[in-house]
Amino acid sequence: MSGKGDRLMRRLYLELKNQRFYFFVPPVVLFILVPLTVLATIKSGGGNNFPECATISQLFIPSFAAWWPLFILKEYLNSPGRELLFVYKSGRDSLFSKMIILWVFYLLHVVIVFIYFTSLFDFVWFLFIAVIIQSMFLIALGYFLSLLFQNTFIPLIINFAYSSIFMLAVLDSPLSIFENGFFNNTGSLSKSIVVAIIASILFYGGYQIEKRLYND
Repeated sequence: MSGKGDRLMRRLYLELKNQRFYFFVPPVVLFILVPLTVLATIKSGGGNNFPECATISQLFIPSFAAWWPLFILKEYLNSPGRELLFVYKSGRDSLFSKMIILWVFYLLHVVIVFIYFTSLFDFVWFLFIAVIIQSMFLIALGYFLSLLFQNTFIPLIINFAYSSIFMLAVLDSPLSIFENGFFNNTGSLSKSIVVAIIASILFYGGYQIEKRLYND
């Protein structure tokens, strides 16, 4: 099992390395854009700026969670005759495993951002939980749609359009995965449980499509 895991991690490392410039887009968003935008909001406002921090975090952090996964899926779906998918089949691992690992990898980056937020606000960890679940949902949605459409461009557009529309325009819609409020108690995570369940369903559906692709 350890040998299989080592091979999986080596392949993932090479795939991320092959993204070149594109690999650095999520870190730039997480470690530069989000903190600077939050700081600018604090300096320009007065009183409790945590709701604005929550808005900024939910707008940027989840939407870029699917960035690495979609670029890796693109390699496999765009390979001639989907040859790389058969490499996965023979290696007895799956793209699904990569999606979960990349979510955890992204989560570790988000932890660093929220450790920084603790120096600015009293308590941020309910927001952290909401954001990582939203990130999981958008990775699952990208995974499912990419395999369904055999294309990663459409899911990428849907990802950013969904985040922009439902975070900025219709936050209170029942179709929105985003939360509104101060994130100061467990009640502020009421929507997150449903989002996590839907994400699990999307992962399951995507994996079933992936298995069928192996057999085509």
